[in-house]
Amino acid sequence: MGAGVGVVRGHLITLRRFLLTFWRDWKTGKGFSRRGGGALLIDLFHGPKRGQEPTVTQDYRTDGLFTVEYPDERLPVYERYRVLPVLIYDADDGNVRCTACKICAKVCPPQCIWMSQAKSPKGTVLPLPEDFYIDMDVCMNCGLCAEYCPFDAIKMDHNFELSNYERHQSHIFNLQDLLVSSEFYARTHPEAWASADEVSERNRVAKKRTQWLQKVLASAPQKPAESQAPEAAVAK
Repeated sequence: MGAGVGVVRGHLITLRRFLLTFWRDWKTGKGFSRRGGGALLIDLFHGPKRGQEPTVTQDYRTDGLFTVEYPDERLPVYERYRVLPVLIYDADDGNVRCTACKICAKVCPPQCIWMSQAKSPKGTVLPLPEDFYIDMDVCMNCGLCAEYCPFDAIKMDHNFELSNYERHQSHIFNLQDLLVSSEFYARTHPEAWASADEVSERNRVAKKRTQWLQKVLASAPQKPAESQAPEAAVAK
């Protein structure tokens, strides 16, 4: 008999929360707005547009409906949250920070990173990636590639919406899929970008990057000297 009373009491608590949720929505003007369901072919209630979904924060003070109606509502994405790695290029000059040193591929636990170095017309190896691939289905989001990168070229991104209807090709990201600008990283990770360690690391990487580029320019084939003008030859 005691167990039956507990079941009834639990149902009454659930019913009370259910009714209070609709009452709060009615008072706040959300009674006629659709909650959840995503994009529908026939939609009588106009939800928020893509990228304009409200952010719902839940803590111990949260009361009423506890379900976040994704994708119409979203939980906040915090700065230290990491999903997949990306490659940074400097927004000022467009240079890719990666030098294809392959340290990230060596320290990757599931071995989901592979790349090839670019070569000059003379056949010498250049400190630039020609191809860079990451299998996102194999990546375990550990962040070791970003931690060990000597040129600060790999960072962990927040993008977790990767579902689609094909996984054999579209989930193998190439160089163009991985590239994001330094401005994008500064916008998504403002605290890390402004930290003293990050600033000193950027200065060190920029100096090392300049040395690499100078070495590349020095190894590039020089243009042949222009022949003297006929007037100058006659004057001599």
